[in-house]
Amino acid sequence: MKQQDIHKLPFWETVSRSLKYVLKNKHLLKGLSPVVAILTFIQIILGLPYLCSISFKNCTYDWRQIVTMISILIASVGVIINYCRVIVCKASVEFKSFKFWKQVGLYIVSLISVSIIILLPTFISIIGSVFIFNMAKLDNLVTATSILFPFVFSILLAPLFIIFPAIAVEDYSLIKWKKLFSLTKGNCNAIFWSQFILMMPYWLLFRALMATYHLINIDSYIVNLIFVIIGVSIGMIDACLKGAFFAHIYQFFKFYEKD
Repeated sequence: MKQQDIHKLPFWETVSRSLKYVLKNKHLLKGLSPVVAILTFIQIILGLPYLCSISFKNCTYDWRQIVTMISILIASVGVIINYCRVIVCKASVEFKSFKFWKQVGLYIVSLISVSIIILLPTFISIIGSVFIFNMAKLDNLVTATSILFPFVFSILLAPLFIIFPAIAVEDYSLIKWKKLFSLTKGNCNAIFWSQFILMMPYWLLFRALMATYHLINIDSYIVNLIFVIIGVSIGMIDACLKGAFFAHIYQFFKFYEKD
């Protein structure tokens, strides 16, 4: 691909379109109610282990925490897939269908694979540092490496994010490294930083939720339940933003696939 053939992702327009889509399509946001209700019901049965995310003093550190993480992950992926299909295919998913659960499974496997690919250089560097540097310098080096390397490789490998909407819309032909990096050439920073900005509302709201929980400091089941509902709702809205973002960058780069 020649330099003049590089198609630059419109950075702020992509961020704005994704945010506006989520805020304007209130019927999709209302559709989160059953998802939040199911996740909350699971938390009630398990004894609210989700509180560990809000306050470390409420951590359970057992199988209930694992069930919580898996259930929220599946729900988030389902929401993302639904947004991608609504935006790209103009049709909602059938949550009871085998095809949907196949997509959820493929998405989670791809998410784990991409995470491993991004984190692997970090682990290799840390292990290598043990043999190269003395222990006195190792703590600072490990800290710097564990922060810097995932950040850098997340930017360099940002084109892999296109895999997620491709799975959601069943465009499996696009899931090829050479094709992905060719289509998105020159857009690593745009893809990474636009998603980073769209993650900020979740981060800020969740930090505010944690601060409020510690501030009121009331040991009440009802209060804990309310905070669980709010926390889960914020997480699902974050999934909506991710879904809208993935769909929009997929549409942009898919338009130029013929090149």
